[in-house]
Amino acid sequence: MGRSWNESLFESSFNELIVAGTFNEAEEYYPRYKSRYKDLLVRYAQMAPEAHQDVLDVGGGQFALLCHAIWGDRACAADIGGRHLAYLNSQGIPTITWNLCAAGQPFESRFDFIFFSEVIEHLPIPGHIVLERLRLALRENGMLVCSTPNLYRLRNIVYMILGKQIFDYFRMPTDRGLGHVLEYSEDHLRWQLLTAGFRNPKIALVQMHHSPTNIVFRLMYWLGSPLFIVPRYRDNLVAIASR
Repeated sequence: MGRSWNESLFESSFNELIVAGTFNEAEEYYPRYKSRYKDLLVRYAQMAPEAHQDVLDVGGGQFALLCHAIWGDRACAADIGGRHLAYLNSQGIPTITWNLCAAGQPFESRFDFIFFSEVIEHLPIPGHIVLERLRLALRENGMLVCSTPNLYRLRNIVYMILGKQIFDYFRMPTDRGLGHVLEYSEDHLRWQLLTAGFRNPKIALVQMHHSPTNIVFRLMYWLGSPLFIVPRYRDNLVAIASR
């Protein structure tokens, strides 16, 4: 099982469809965080069979678009709304509006893989509630690919020392999205996945290298980078779990 990885095809697809596409973030966001997209897609390629898969991207839709462009997968995107949904439709990616903080189960046993990248930290409800909804959307033995910031990342430690606000206020969203209202440790995320009914979650502490935009924090990032040899201080958690 597994697929070959074509670096040049990833680069061209990312630049043409994501960087030059119509999404919610500023254009410079995507080159800066390209390492995260590459990391998760490489992990996906290592797990997915050669046959086309049914893929759901819960969030921005970039992974749905890339899976469709690179491998021809049958991909779909779900989000609370936004102009990017029309862009995804124009690129042949079906979309659905799905508010993960509200009751409702639009899919059941439909997908082979679900990408859930940098979303769970924005949701002001227990993670296992949302994760269970995603598990039910997977087919038997379907896989979840989830990434989220690590609570113990070096940035949070520095913010706490400086007395800077780490999280947005914990509240239900209204007419706009929320920032990070909660971040997870490795143990906490594993508990949420197990409570949601996933089997054998594997969680990696990963440093996906990019530089902070603020010059002061960029300097601190460079000076503190030797600490990334200790997994606990790395920026991201990447979880792989099966229904």
